Amino acid sequence: MSQPLISIAMCTYNGEKYLQEQLDSILDQTYKNLEIIISDDCSTDSTVQIIENYQNIDPRIKLYKNEKNLGFLKNFEKTIALCSGDFIALADQDDIWKQNKLEKFYNELDDNVLIYSDALIMDKDSKETGTQLVRPKSNLCKGRCNKAFFLNNFVSGNTMMFKQELVKYILPIPEQMSYHDIWIGYVASTYGHITYTEEPMTYYRKYEGQVTHQGDIIPTNIFQRLRYKKNLRMKVANIRAKDCESFLSLEILKDEDTIKTLELLLEHYKNFNKIYFNYKLYKILHRYTEELFCSIRESKRSRRAFRTAVGMKLKTLSFFIL
Repeated sequence: MSQPLISIAMCTYNGEKYLQEQLDSILDQTYKNLEIIISDDCSTDSTVQIIENYQNIDPRIKLYKNEKNLGFLKNFEKTIALCSGDFIALADQDDIWKQNKLEKFYNELDDNVLIYSDALIMDKDSKETGTQLVRPKSNLCKGRCNKAFFLNNFVSGNTMMFKQELVKYILPIPEQMSYHDIWIGYVASTYGHITYTEEPMTYYRKYEGQVTHQGDIIPTNIFQRLRYKKNLRMKVANIRAKDCESFLSLEILKDEDTIKTLELLLEHYKNFNKIYFNYKLYKILHRYTEELFCSIRESKRSRRAFRTAVGMKLKTLSFFIL
């Protein structure tokens, strides 16, 4: 019996340094019925040339070149829309996949609509660091667990594969959504069930260029520290408010308790700067602690629920502790 087609959606931008390793690991998959959809977001290095060289070797690779820079979220939206496979797996440009990743995902997906795994961290030289992206500090979650995406993310885009039937609900990705993988995980776990493999199936590369934020001011005294933490917390509150608005826009969201929880979170983050402690929100967070914080270690969930209900006014008064 022939294998169903799996589409791989990859976005590239100035990825010449590690792109070949990623492409080699994809082309070497034990699951062979693939199409590799690559959308380049106006790279200025040799990324496009590298991809075109691979196209000459393997016709499964299809390259699309953007006329203007879309940014990672809209570029992934475009790439997903171009996929024609029964299943879609997302790929970053600088990771490495285990050889049997797609075969294992296909065999273990069952009746779920999305499958993912943890990732093994490697450095700039492709050497394992001995750590994983999520575990053991946090948990992976499965089932119909859309509340778990409200305040946390445990499904990295480069570790997921989902069914084509989800695409009509995933797209378009709301413009104000912070990350495409949070949106996809949320949509999938609203529509159906998600699951994961116990074995990490992706080598996730962490290196200085990824994590350094140019222009950040390092606080050197108590007043700078207070201002820095306040600005950071307000930025996070603004992001979460926009995410909550995006979550509420999903047409297939019908559960009244879930909608009420999102509305309370949205109100909280929109008024974050005026709040000491939101007891009304805390009661909801306490009621749904297991669902909202399933990716958090059990011993830390109650504290996380309390801290989430604290507003900027109380955090400012006690910023050393909270």
